[in-house]
Amino acid sequence: YIGNDTETVVIPDGVTIIDGFAFYNCESLTSITIPDTVTSIDNCAFFGCSSLKSITIPDSVTSIGDYAFIYCISLTSITIPDSVTSIGGSAFEDCTSLTSITIPDSVTNIGDYAFFDCYNLIDVYYTGTEDEWNTLVSGLGDSNSCLTGATIHFNHVIS
Repeated sequence: YIGNDTETVVIPDGVTIIDGFAFYNCESLTSITIPDTVTSIDNCAFFGCSSLKSITIPDSVTSIGDYAFIYCISLTSITIPDSVTSIGGSAFEDCTSLTSITIPDSVTNIGDYAFFDCYNLIDVYYTGTEDEWNTLVSGLGDSNSCLTGATIHFNHVIS
């Protein structure tokens, strides 16, 4: 736990996991740099970081846990790297400022409520085809309607 008086955080190289609740309710945290040694962002890692506007997820990360970014209400856009295969349940729930997200075709699982109440989500940039997208979201219910109801841009290239 870092505390509420922290602004920008740089996680040192060598860290492999951002543990659950690591930055829980760090309401003053505005940006964070995650080193490319990190492979997992665990459950509730950035839960309630309401001022977090910017985060870069490196392409070493393979999973984003449940509730990882829930209530990050200042986060406007995010790029999921093509190393990620799973986005946990409620991972981005109530990220009400989120307007765009890039999702790679490496993602094979999106949890329930992952994008619940992301009602400003307008654009989803997907690196795969329309058929691959349809397969990915075929099992998603109404809890992810903000994601599936956005404009989907297929065959996007992550730069």
